[in-house]
Amino acid sequence: MVRKERVFIPKPKSAFLQAVCVKCGTENVFFSNSTRDVKCKQCGEVLGRKTGGRVELTEAVGEEIRQIDYA
Repeated sequence: MVRKERVFIPKPKSAFLQAVCVKCGTENVFFSNSTRDVKCKQCGEVLGRKTGGRVELTEAVGEEIRQIDYA
């Protein structure tokens, strides 16, 4: 029987993102590969559009976008 020393598990390419809406200043958390348009929780402004892969961010998203860790 062959012994495997290390089995590498690849990290996912998708992540949860945290962004601030420019219009109302609310922090929103959404999935980077969302299958629906991403809207602000409070004002309803579209923050990202679905593309079939990654979300395309709009100008309604503030400068600071953080990736939330899985751990």
